[in-house]
Amino acid sequence: MQVEFYSAIRYEWKPMSEAEINSVSAEIPYAESSVAVVVPLFPKLPGIRESLASLGTQTRPPNLVVLLDDGTSPEAELLQSVIPDLNVEIVQVEPGSLASALGAVSEYLANFEFLAFLQAGDAYAPERIEKCLDALQQSREGRPLAMAVTAMVAVDSRGQPLPPDEPRAAHLERLWAPGRAGAELADWLGIGYFAGPASNLFLRRDFLAANPLPVDVANLSQGLVVLAGLQGLLAIVRQPLLRHYPPSVDSEPTARAMADVLQTQMEVLGALSGKLGVSPETRRNFASYHRSAWNNLSGLREDLFQQALLRLASLASPEDIRAVTAEVVRSREASIVPAHWAALYEGRDPLDLAGYASALRRTREKLGDARSENERLKKIADAAQGSGWVRFGAWLGERSARRMMELEEEEKDPRAAE
Repeated sequence: MQVEFYSAIRYEWKPMSEAEINSVSAEIPYAESSVAVVVPLFPKLPGIRESLASLGTQTRPPNLVVLLDDGTSPEAELLQSVIPDLNVEIVQVEPGSLASALGAVSEYLANFEFLAFLQAGDAYAPERIEKCLDALQQSREGRPLAMAVTAMVAVDSRGQPLPPDEPRAAHLERLWAPGRAGAELADWLGIGYFAGPASNLFLRRDFLAANPLPVDVANLSQGLVVLAGLQGLLAIVRQPLLRHYPPSVDSEPTARAMADVLQTQMEVLGALSGKLGVSPETRRNFASYHRSAWNNLSGLREDLFQQALLRLASLASPEDIRAVTAEVVRSREASIVPAHWAALYEGRDPLDLAGYASALRRTREKLGDARSENERLKKIADAAQGSGWVRFGAWLGERSARRMMELEEEEKDPRAAE
């Protein structure tokens, strides 16, 4: 791929040097790390100016904003006026996917520690870059985290939050609900792809270099998030720091969408092939991920993925199969007896799914009845608060009760009646 670079400020045909980055960083708060935000101007979507304007409000501004132009944005140079206080570079790339464009500009961004993305129609909350940097300063078991994603607010074409019952907002809530309920990250990723668009990715550049995905990968952002999550390198920022204009939600995934997701999962498998053999944590996470994926909300067909694995296994030699079997048998997972086996040996059935489902249904019915009754009583109480007749009745009731108590006292003490 041919790539051309030029600056909307200086018109230089070369990448920024480390000295230039440092000189810009010296004027930026929290500038111990260099951050480049990549903004693809393709496909052409409305809202690009609003998206860029959100970069100008950051509490920790980016060191560089890179506008990727595939030749379809003649106004690319004019967009720099939206964020005049930020350093902006325009990069000309050939038409293609975001993955291919990133591959082309990887050397150009080699001096930056962190990369972020922003697509037209999405917008950063003012603290987004600062909070993502804070999240990636943490480590897990001595390893620095490599990627951060944040919660999102689903908005309409005018940037206004969608009502909770709008299908796109409701679907986003379904995707985030397992994590809020305490699901482990690998299971949560398997249940559905909750991280959303490429605009939600904030990552270390060396992670991108160490985990390359093919330039024709169907879902780049999904593949990168799953790779980071299964290796224990993903940070989740629970604050909604991204305003996202989501596409419509299909009533059921199309054949093309399912094929794209399956292809992405196979690419993830290939990217993890070297780690699955040496990292027990990655193997456990990978197994949990695909166990949860049988009920995936994002179009992943786990049955098709298993068919692909079986076909791959059929191409292996008998020696390879025996070697893999021996390796799995020696693994730590194989030495741990599953907890439910003890119940089986005692004659109990820990997998009484019918009984569990029946009890769960009854509990939900009781909870639903209790909520309905609470709502009914609340409506009565609210209506009573505003009713003059109810207040008058309460006064009469209190007066009558007081008189009755006085009469009772007179009966107990005959002298009071004389």
